[in-house]
Amino acid sequence: MNKLMKAALAATLVAGTGQAAHADLTFQGAVGLPLNPTAQIPLEGGARVQGSYIDGDGGSFIGLHGATRVSDRFEVNGGVYRLSGGGSTTGFNVGAKALLTKESDPVGVRIAVGGGYDRITGFNNPYAYLVGTKAFGVGDRPITGHLGLRYDRYSGGGFSDNQVSVYAGAEVPVTKTGDFQLVGELQSKNTSFGGTLYSASVRYRPEGTAFGGSLGVVGQSGGGGANVFAQIGYTFNTGR
Repeated sequence: MNKLMKAALAATLVAGTGQAAHADLTFQGAVGLPLNPTAQIPLEGGARVQGSYIDGDGGSFIGLHGATRVSDRFEVNGGVYRLSGGGSTTGFNVGAKALLTKESDPVGVRIAVGGGYDRITGFNNPYAYLVGTKAFGVGDRPITGHLGLRYDRYSGGGFSDNQVSVYAGAEVPVTKTGDFQLVGELQSKNTSFGGTLYSASVRYRPEGTAFGGSLGVVGQSGGGGANVFAQIGYTFNTGR
């Protein structure tokens, strides 16, 4: 398997109010970090559309995804993507997420469950997850932390694999208004043959605007190295 496919597996096939407003989408379409969902959903009446690009060795990943809130506690998401390098192929994602608690609960933790399905020619990846999100007050720049448990199943072309992984991430404001944030995540291996997954990026979302984007690296330890990625999106949100 070449480095592009390793990056593709890592990035696409595994891969309060203020929180929801600043959150981006995963490479599979759910509101969250680049690789994994968080317990955040769009604001009521809102949606986010986002384009993603990963510069892999010998090829690239290009995706277009969206997520919207369909009721008080539910999100639906999905999109399409294209892998190039040694031939090109197109895949799609669908998913859903449900909040089990709200940020207004006494401990201030959001907990969500969700799942989805990733399909690319000859390959299937259904997945499910349980994740918690909490904002930690640090002066006027609260840090948002995430901790999740995920299950992935992979099959296709005579290959079959099941793996449970644990992931954690944080969103750290750099400026007082949160226009710039440092975003990072770390995930235990999600295939029996893979290594630890990670992403690190800088997010820019000017206060009061619907446009925003991120630039960073995503990779897999123990092989495949790091690949540069970029995301840019627009939030349709009556709450902003």
